[in-house]
Amino acid sequence: MAPAPRPAAGAARLRRHAALSTPPFRIDPGRLYEVSRSGAAWTEGDPAEAAARLRRMRWLFGIGLTVNAVTWTASGAAFALGGPHWGAGFGLLAVLTAPLLGLPALAEAFARRRARHRHRSRPKDFAGNVTK
Repeated sequence: MAPAPRPAAGAARLRRHAALSTPPFRIDPGRLYEVSRSGAAWTEGDPAEAAARLRRMRWLFGIGLTVNAVTWTASGAAFALGGPHWGAGFGLLAVLTAPLLGLPALAEAFARRRARHRHRSRPKDFAGNVTK
């Protein structure tokens, strides 16, 4: 069997260091960036803001579901009590309230996009920056 090839002179080698691979080593969340497919670096906003957005999305979905349920119930009652014309009118109203169920997800998608911060270079307060 042939011996393993020797690395070229000046080639970068991965150093095995115990401090980087053992449990005491921890990743600092203040130094993490996400990188998009285009190579743009970005960070998420405050976790408290994300929790507030999630709460708001749940409330909006609950309100949309309630409005939709009320209009469908009113549609059935209008059909039973008022005939097909009243039922059709309220049924149209019920169909028009259906997009309210998708509104919270759309609002959350735009809010999440607004919460991201794109970075062209490291900010001054980036953890680990060394100022001289």
